[in-house]
Amino acid sequence: MILDSVCELLPVGDSWSLLNRSLFLGESFTSAFCSIRGKLYGGYRRENTGYKILLQIPGSYWSQLETSNYLSLIELLSDLGFHFTRVDIALDDYDRRIDFESVKQTGELGHYKLVNTYKCVESSLIRGELPIPTCYFGSSDKILRFYNAEVIHGIEADRWELQLRGDHAQSVICDYLEDQNCLGEFVTGAVDFGVLSGESWDSFKRFDWWEGLRVKAGGAKKIQLPSFNPCFEKSLKWLYAQVAPTLAVAYSGYGQDGFNQLINDLVNVGNGRLKMYHHQWINELKKEYQNG
Repeated sequence: MILDSVCELLPVGDSWSLLNRSLFLGESFTSAFCSIRGKLYGGYRRENTGYKILLQIPGSYWSQLETSNYLSLIELLSDLGFHFTRVDIALDDYDRRIDFESVKQTGELGHYKLVNTYKCVESSLIRGELPIPTCYFGSSDKILRFYNAEVIHGIEADRWELQLRGDHAQSVICDYLEDQNCLGEFVTGAVDFGVLSGESWDSFKRFDWWEGLRVKAGGAKKIQLPSFNPCFEKSLKWLYAQVAPTLAVAYSGYGQDGFNQLINDLVNVGNGRLKMYHHQWINELKKEYQNG
């Protein structure tokens, strides 16, 4: 089984076992599994063409894995057909070249580019303890976090942590398979910190502390994403995967007449938001239907 191959790279003394329950991680899986020490977990379900498996590999797993096995594990997962949907990369600044309040002020003043949003969040790992502040730059598929790693991980450093999802995550993995020294460059390439000395971005002057971290990381690298190629089949697949449960609830709750009205309302809303490529899909579907 695929899980047997993956778990060959577990830390010595660890193995995996099936759990007698289902699992929901953004979507439903009929069965769940977990390594004995809880360092690797996920779920799977049978589909028409085989199995769909969701595998989560937390930082605690990587910390117990020999560094020499990082590449082997990623190569193995890629060869088995896994698609990487989230990747977190940490770059620790042991020199602590800038304090938290200064980073927070940088965000509040908008002295950054390559992302559109900033926020500072305070949360406690344990109820009753003092909250730990974290700066967030970006949202959705690309987020750069900054926090005190000593408080959370016991490391005497400040941590810049890049969280990537979707195509951003898969793109970084592809680059890593070619160059195992590139990960830190993606952290420093995700956001740029500095100020404008004029009216255009050409006048952007990078802060010295960020330039120093870029040098430490070996440079800065931007994620190369595939060009957008609208596809009706992908949209339909997303509809089945994400929207079908909601429609099932609506049908059971509203009954046939209420459900038909809901669908009509959705179609009316959709008609007002059609783009050029949507009309191309419509013409292609009509041709397919006419040709049988």
